Amino acid sequence: MWKVDKGSLTGTTTATYVSALDWSVEEMREKTIVLKNTHAAASLKYKLLVYAAAAGIGGEEVAETTLNAGETAKIQLTRQWARLVLQVIDGSGHASYQVDYIGQGA
Repeated sequence: MWKVDKGSLTGTTTATYVSALDWSVEEMREKTIVLKNTHAAASLKYKLLVYAAAAGIGGEEVAETTLNAGETAKIQLTRQWARLVLQVIDGSGHASYQVDYIGQGA
């Protein structure tokens, strides 16, 4: 039987990086994250950190990237990781966002 983990989160960026999604994915083979900047005018920046051990050393899978107002980014991963952390920060101001995620594993 396949295990599926999914959800949706919303928030607003600030002047410092915050975790928009902190996801334990040890049992997930396929993982998809969709980030939408829902703000009408402000941009935001994001990056994705990956961890081989849940409390271990993190590294960037996706370096800091700008997402303009109304734009959507899709990240799909098939490599094995223990934890994924999607971080967001202000771009041109406090931007609202939505994060949808889904993962599938054994």
